[in-house]
Amino acid sequence: MVSKRTEELLTLDRRYLIHGFGVVGDEELGPIIERAEGIRCWDTEGNAYFDAASQQTSNTLGHGQKDIIDAICQQVRKLQFAHLLAKQSNVPIIEYARDLAQVSPPGLKHFFFNNGGTEAVETSFKLARLYWWKQDKSKYKIISLQNAFHGVGLGSVPATRVGSGTFWTGFAPLAPGFIQAPHFYCNRCPFHLKYPSCDILCAHYVEETIRAEGADSVAACIVEPVLGAAGNIAPPPEYFSIVRQICTDHDVFLIGDEIQTGFGRTGKLWAQEHWNVKWDLMTIAKAINGCYLPFGATLVSDRIFEGLKGTMLWHGFTQHGNPVSAAAAKAALKLIIRDKLVENAEKVGNYVLERLNGEFKALPNVSNISGQGLMLGIELVRNKTAGTPFDAAIMSKWQRELLSKGLYVRLAQARNYSRIRFNPPIITTREEADEMLDILYPAIAGFK
Repeated sequence: MVSKRTEELLTLDRRYLIHGFGVVGDEELGPIIERAEGIRCWDTEGNAYFDAASQQTSNTLGHGQKDIIDAICQQVRKLQFAHLLAKQSNVPIIEYARDLAQVSPPGLKHFFFNNGGTEAVETSFKLARLYWWKQDKSKYKIISLQNAFHGVGLGSVPATRVGSGTFWTGFAPLAPGFIQAPHFYCNRCPFHLKYPSCDILCAHYVEETIRAEGADSVAACIVEPVLGAAGNIAPPPEYFSIVRQICTDHDVFLIGDEIQTGFGRTGKLWAQEHWNVKWDLMTIAKAINGCYLPFGATLVSDRIFEGLKGTMLWHGFTQHGNPVSAAAAKAALKLIIRDKLVENAEKVGNYVLERLNGEFKALPNVSNISGQGLMLGIELVRNKTAGTPFDAAIMSKWQRELLSKGLYVRLAQARNYSRIRFNPPIITTREEADEMLDILYPAIAGFK
């Protein structure tokens, strides 16, 4: 039984709201989050939850950060909105661009600001295509990886191929010019090989894909440094250096989708630092201001910026460059640096990984553990030898039971595997991580 207030809110939700990634008109709803602080949320019934999912890997900086909230309030009193279209600009967006340029990767110092991840990805595709059009070349195709997630727009969803094409269902025809290359999840190798004797075939196959399509028609290859929606899957160490060289050799832009990994999530400010690779374009959002307000950006290399000079850009959004969102992002960046949150994500992430490998990996239903920093994943199986996955309905029921124990995690349900995503905010302490893992361990150990 729930309280009268909660039931009234559920009734209104069912009547008026359509939930993304949910069944339209679904009667089974909840919880309804009412407040949050740090790494915890409380629902309308007063139940507390550890937010080990950072609210869809978005609230990376935790809830209730006073500095960000104060920056938002101060900016709202001064200037609520000013567009960034054509020749107009505003003070907060310029100041944030200056600050971002101090920490962004070398060669990525030009920014197109937008309202979130999907827009950032769409912008990267359009800028890549526009560049090649300006060079009088018909390079328009975009290569992405199987099991990747890059957004839900009609331009970005063809690049998204989690599982068996779930995000394509019902939206055909999709935009043309998008091709998938094999993913890099070694535990479910698409070639049925074993690392490292595989010679990193998944990386080399990107070159085969480019050759099959024709390098003169391929504009860019987009990659997640860690496969997020697929279950927080880190690549083999050699993967990105190989793919970077392939893209360079064939004059194909490499787009780093750091929407989930950027700003410290993986224990580095930018995930590309793990492998010392450089992107030609980079997309960021989520942790840019902890998702306190919609905001994101596409980072553009010097080469592309110089190549586009003098070109009319028929692309933009009403709210892109919003001054209040920029003020929040400026405060968030200052917070990340001042409180050494990148270092904390690395330290606590390494500790969590040690516990997962030392305690969880031996469980009969744990098949794989991987990830970077505080972006970790655990594959669950019915049978460890056969690798038989649990079906989605059983995993969803288990997730609800875990919530009743005070822990919220996200799931990744692909065609042939099920994974738990462990993504607490990067402010998480070692003690808080222990509390969450102490809830998670018996829940997994007793899961059949």
